[in-house]
Amino acid sequence: MAPGRYARTAGLLTVILLAGVALTADALESISLKLGRVAGPGWTVDELESRLVWRDAQRAALLLTATQARLPEPLGTIGGLKLDCPDALIAADELACSHARLEFSSERIGPQQIRTGFRYRFSDRRLQLDLANIRLDGGRVSIKAVQAAHGWDLALQADGLQLDALAARLAAAGILPVLVKGVGTLAFSAQLKGTAARLDAGQVSARLQSSQFSDAEGSVAGENLELLVDATVTAHGASWGLSGELSVQQGQVYIDPVFVDATKTPVHASTRFDWHPGRRRISLHSFDYDQSKTVRLHADGSLDLDAPAPLEVLAVDVEEGTFPGLYNTYFQPWLNDTVLADLHTEGALAGQLHWQDGRLASARLQLDGLTINDREARFGVGGLDGRIDWAGQGPARPSQLAWEQAQVYRVPLGRSQLRVESAGSSVHLREPARIAVLDGELQVEEFELEYAPGAASSWHVDGILTPVSMSDLTRALGWPEFGGKLSGVIPNVNYRDGELAVGGMLLVRVFDGEVTLSNLRLAQPLSVVPRLWVDARASNIDLETLTRTFSFGRIEGRLDGRVDELRMESWRPVAFDAAFATPPGDKSRHRISQKAVDNISSIGGGGLSGAVSRSFMGFFKDFPYDRLGLSCRLENGTCQMDGVAPAAKGYYIVKSRLLPPRLDVIGYADRVDWESLVSQLIAVTRTQGAVVK
Repeated sequence: MAPGRYARTAGLLTVILLAGVALTADALESISLKLGRVAGPGWTVDELESRLVWRDAQRAALLLTATQARLPEPLGTIGGLKLDCPDALIAADELACSHARLEFSSERIGPQQIRTGFRYRFSDRRLQLDLANIRLDGGRVSIKAVQAAHGWDLALQADGLQLDALAARLAAAGILPVLVKGVGTLAFSAQLKGTAARLDAGQVSARLQSSQFSDAEGSVAGENLELLVDATVTAHGASWGLSGELSVQQGQVYIDPVFVDATKTPVHASTRFDWHPGRRRISLHSFDYDQSKTVRLHADGSLDLDAPAPLEVLAVDVEEGTFPGLYNTYFQPWLNDTVLADLHTEGALAGQLHWQDGRLASARLQLDGLTINDREARFGVGGLDGRIDWAGQGPARPSQLAWEQAQVYRVPLGRSQLRVESAGSSVHLREPARIAVLDGELQVEEFELEYAPGAASSWHVDGILTPVSMSDLTRALGWPEFGGKLSGVIPNVNYRDGELAVGGMLLVRVFDGEVTLSNLRLAQPLSVVPRLWVDARASNIDLETLTRTFSFGRIEGRLDGRVDELRMESWRPVAFDAAFATPPGDKSRHRISQKAVDNISSIGGGGLSGAVSRSFMGFFKDFPYDRLGLSCRLENGTCQMDGVAPAAKGYYIVKSRLLPPRLDVIGYADRVDWESLVSQLIAVTRTQGAVVK
């Protein structure tokens, strides 16, 4: 029922009771009436009695009682009704009472003692009604109503309403389901105007304070919240115009998955839109949102709630987005299962986004000094500036990105820039890019990216890596430092379904030899568990340089090797077939030191044999050898070991020359736990080792 009907009901009841009494006011000093049941549209009053005690020709004391009244919803039934007006004005054209007391007991709002007043003019049927000190849900409510021929006005004032009790009341009345439960208070004021049962205009101001609240699922929650709302509604024929402002100056709010701490970053929002109930359509004229140190934006558009894609048009102008607030509050919650879930960010952005028929149609973003660093040090970029311009349809649009510095797995990338064009679901380079990698350069000749909604994205790169210092690279990766160069032609790098495949070959010139990498594939490279597959070939490696780098003990000679079907998870080997040995026909000097002998002997349960006994080893600083080598096939955490030739009960790791002093190193363990083997290798390369004497 409209607010005007409540006021009209009370006014009609007063008029019915007093109109007949006024006719005899000049002849009587007092009068009592028992009217029994009085009824009107939607209401009844039982055992109604009234008493008038005249003071003069126009003033009297009025007492009105009734046992029960059934009123329109949501007022329900009240009992013990008593209206006491000690000084009522009863004139030919007016009934009024400035100071009265209304008492009753309600099944909905409990016992009440309300200060009230009314004024009714017979000439234009204008009724004015005031009700004060209505106790409701732990607070107080006041009502001022005016009913006239042209319409009605209603003013409501409430303070201290308890949120839990109010929510339960609204749910019981079928007005609003209980969405959240919590502790808090609500104060509001409202000015409403209407005609008959129609609301023509209204203005509401509310203040909500809550120490805590949440819904049953925990998807909505908050603490210490203070929220201010001002709203205005105006009828325009068959539609409504609505405008409002919301301000949150303190408290924390969680609306899954976004968490806002308004105490640190206050929020202010305002909107203006038209609601067309018959067409179920919203015309959004403006929406402005401002969160301190986070984001400021403006939006407008339209929605058709009955259409398959309700969002017809939406234009969002991000006037300012500030990091890290924008990332921490609005980006990170949606990225928890991605490689972007834990970033350190700085900088700012601005831009425009446009949706059409439920889909993003175009986007323009301006980046200003943006810094993005993965906290696990997998990637990062600093000083990122540029413009991103994209549209789903139409001609290609140019974009440009430039950065001061970047890194991938701690490998630094120098200052560079990319110039690209985008059209629909594709992006490609407008010109070759040059990206500094340590003291070398990655020369990207071609880059193409393809993506589509609901489909896996893919990209393709052709490029060249000019020589990069292995010394700088190993230091950046935290590996033992060694010399050499890394370079390669990368003619066909493809990424699809989360897997990167390198069609070309990478060449590493290291330890005066060469290592080539081929059949390189990398799955989910920036995930928690990246996986890698690769084949490697080593050629003519200088053992003296290699063993000196890793403090293994000096070995002179050359080494060839292979690693087939290497598979790594989280950068740890889980399977491979590897073999390393002295190249056939190697003419270089072959010598091995005591320390190297001891370290090799510790791998795979090795032991010594030959013409030189252990007791005489102290007389020699090093020993000649014919050839050496070791192989390992890793499966299920175990290495199947072998050497350069079979030996009695084992295999030769180091095989001596025919002439003395002869010394062989023989491995006896054909199966070795991989983790134990790695621990042994780490131990022997980090210590000086024991010298046998």
